[in-house]
Amino acid sequence: MVHSTTALPSAYNGRALLRDAVAGLVTAVVLIANIVSFAALMFQGVMAVAVPTAIWAMLVGSGVSGLWIAWKSSLPPMATGIDSPTGAVLVLLAAGAHAAVLAAGGSKPSAVQAALLMLSAATLLTGLLLLALGSARRGAMLRFVPYFVVAGFMGATGWLLIAGGVRMSTGHGLSIEPGVWSMQGTARLASAVGVFVVMLALRRWVQSAMAMPVGLMVMTVAGAVGLHTLGMADPAQGWYLPSLGSLTAWSPLSALSPSPLSLKTALGFLPDLLAVAFVALVSMVTKVSSLEISRKAFGDLDQELRAHGLATLVVAPLGGFLGSMQLGSSRLLESTGGASRLSGVASSLVLLCVGLAHFDLPALIPLPIAAGLVFFLGYGFLMDALARPLRQRDGLNLLLAVVIMVLCVRYSYMVGVLSGIVAACLLFAASYARAGVVRQHLTRAAFTGNVTRSAPALRYLGEHGQAIQLYWLSGYLFFGSSEGVFERVRRDLLAHAAHQFRFVILDFGTVTGADASATQSLTKLRHFCEQHGARLMFSSVSPTIAQALMRDGLVPSPQQQPPFADVNAALGWCEDQVLEGISGGGAGAVAEFETWLQTQLGPELPVQAFLGYLEQHQLAADTVLYRQGDAADTIDLVAAGRLVVDMIADTGNPLRARRITTHSVVGEMGFFRRTVRAATVSADGPATVYTLQRAAFDRMRQEQPELAGAFYEFLLRSLSDRLILTDRVVAALTLSEGPARQPVNKTR
Repeated sequence: MVHSTTALPSAYNGRALLRDAVAGLVTAVVLIANIVSFAALMFQGVMAVAVPTAIWAMLVGSGVSGLWIAWKSSLPPMATGIDSPTGAVLVLLAAGAHAAVLAAGGSKPSAVQAALLMLSAATLLTGLLLLALGSARRGAMLRFVPYFVVAGFMGATGWLLIAGGVRMSTGHGLSIEPGVWSMQGTARLASAVGVFVVMLALRRWVQSAMAMPVGLMVMTVAGAVGLHTLGMADPAQGWYLPSLGSLTAWSPLSALSPSPLSLKTALGFLPDLLAVAFVALVSMVTKVSSLEISRKAFGDLDQELRAHGLATLVVAPLGGFLGSMQLGSSRLLESTGGASRLSGVASSLVLLCVGLAHFDLPALIPLPIAAGLVFFLGYGFLMDALARPLRQRDGLNLLLAVVIMVLCVRYSYMVGVLSGIVAACLLFAASYARAGVVRQHLTRAAFTGNVTRSAPALRYLGEHGQAIQLYWLSGYLFFGSSEGVFERVRRDLLAHAAHQFRFVILDFGTVTGADASATQSLTKLRHFCEQHGARLMFSSVSPTIAQALMRDGLVPSPQQQPPFADVNAALGWCEDQVLEGISGGGAGAVAEFETWLQTQLGPELPVQAFLGYLEQHQLAADTVLYRQGDAADTIDLVAAGRLVVDMIADTGNPLRARRITTHSVVGEMGFFRRTVRAATVSADGPATVYTLQRAAFDRMRQEQPELAGAFYEFLLRSLSDRLILTDRVVAALTLSEGPARQPVNKTR
């Protein structure tokens, strides 16, 4: 279900409002704990004086931006906070700005102000980038996030949450070293695990939507009462979340006067600012994909980019730092009973109120409750990431997900995500190259093209059709797929007798593009064909690919024809070369035409008697024999030369339907159907035709019925031959590797 509107459900009531409020409060507590951790990480050592300011800036930034993002998100409920991948880059940016000012002789307060200003600048630039991409609706271009990358991202999030819960409870990470585990730390960890188990049981066995919020409230109150009864309520004993302390507000506009950074120094940080914006963008795309999978919903990435961009631009001048959708916290809203986008709004309101009112909310929450929530979230992410490939027994996706998860945990989210995208590209290239771009391979024996020839010529081409090999290519030619073309043709040539192949035609009609390595493989293929007595030719080549072929010397060359307009033109040229010197194959002479006609009518009937009913016409080049739409009152026999058949397509553009060579018949179908001409027929160079008018045909039927019957039989044989050839082509296309781009010649 797509949540694309900001309207609330019609059945929204007080119980749902209570669930949203509790879910928002619980989620805000976890977000505040995360903000405190990042503030301490950003400003360490001598920079620690800026921690109260950083906490305030993150609370205000996440609160203000979260209100808008939660209300406009296409994947509600949505919680907003400091983004872990982006936060890691912000840590480096703050440290770099602080060090640059100190190195230039600036004071420590100036260095801290410079670090804060750089974080505000990164917030502003990120908002501009996100808003620009969302407004331009470029979200679809950023959707290349394969499943194993999302699974690795979620798995790393789950593991880091669990590790963070352990650190929150014990004060140290996962370790087996002796002496690290104290009684207090172990007790806090055991209590957090107990909270996790209770939450897991509530989700599994209690169907009520109020079970999780009520359970959390009861455990929080019970925990506070228990700690007070046992005398462990003192914050120094570590059973409550750390206090926020005294927060400090600030304004980037006031910090600019005087600026702690020179213009030259500030411009030197532009690559770092761009890196923050890029990391924020990649992180958002990955998190949207993760939420879509976990929630089984579809999100509008353009809408998310616009909402985040606009909200981020608003908080930058207010002193707030970059806030983004939180994957874990958004899931927590769901798990704790969040019924609508109002739960995200409630979470943001709590953050904003804590920041502006300096309200020490964390100090009221028993630490095991917060740590148990973190364990619950981490467990959910690990299950979402690994359960699916385990169920499907998809070993490759499982392995890649685990590898990306390890990279994210060991190095950073960006390293893991970018490594996963690189791996996906390599897998795609390998799979695409293995599948190959040769979508179809036929010989002239199976594919007749659109040239109509005499029966002897057709029989000869059928017997020697292996001499012409046709390969239809499709897709993108790159280093892997183009080498596959070479290997395919090489294997086919070597599988036949030496010099049996004379022509190899590569049709580029559905090739979308080619890189430099593609022409290298094609050059190698041309040399291989020449060594084996074959010519390599190209057809349907786009202007861009033609330029690449010409640039690398593939065309033209003394041994190579220029690219043909289409595969039919290439095939027709090759057929002419094969038929050179064969009777009935070339332009022919009128005397040969009479001999051919006598053979078609039979030896017992005089051919001169038949010629007496025909009119001889000498056609110059481009002379129109008849036009599309004319009355079909003649049958024409080609004695010498060639005719071309053109028709107007539905688009209004002319289409070359077929070519007609010597000793062929044209116009017989329209003649007998008594319809208008379906195409325009004209001479392709000088030609000689004999025309049989309808009146002459009727007269022949009356005067010499045997001659008319023989002519009928000749026409029936011609049509039958065409039908047989068409059936062979259809069978070859059906059994071959894929659909050819060119249509089957069904002109009968």
